[in-house]
Amino acid sequence: MKPISEKEWLEDFRDFVKSEGTPVPEATSNSIHERIRAALFPSAWMVFLKLLGVHAIVGTLSLAICDQFEMSPFRFGFSLADYFMKFGHSTCMTMCGVLFIGLTVATSGLVLRGEELRVVYRNSMLHALGLSAVSLGVFAALGAEIALSFGVLWFIGAECGGIAASFFFRPRSRLA
Repeated sequence: MKPISEKEWLEDFRDFVKSEGTPVPEATSNSIHERIRAALFPSAWMVFLKLLGVHAIVGTLSLAICDQFEMSPFRFGFSLADYFMKFGHSTCMTMCGVLFIGLTVATSGLVLRGEELRVVYRNSMLHALGLSAVSLGVFAALGAEIALSFGVLWFIGAECGGIAASFFFRPRSRLA
């Protein structure tokens, strides 16, 4: 492709300026507005699906440092659960829940766009609730033995961890 000369460039620019009053087709204008609106105000459901994708990766990796309900695809000989157990089984379940969901929400700050992070921040309780419920369901489906009392403690910890992480890593703009 040969470079455009200054004369050709000026001619193109004049043509562009002359066309300034030319109306844009309504369908094109609406399409552009919809794309901008979708980019600036993402759907909470779409953001949750992205968060779920982040959780699938981060949640699996977090099992390397803290077994959840004695389930881990990794066996390194050390788990934060061993440390948390020094404070009792209830504390251990609560802290494991905090860590499991909190790490996902914290990591989402590296993956999601600012507009999506605002949605996570505004819907932190629902997103943490959804991630916690899905996680418990997956643990149960994989054969984890979840006692009601400890499951509730884990769930409360997970909810608190998700909400705390979303507030700690909240977007730093006036739009949030």
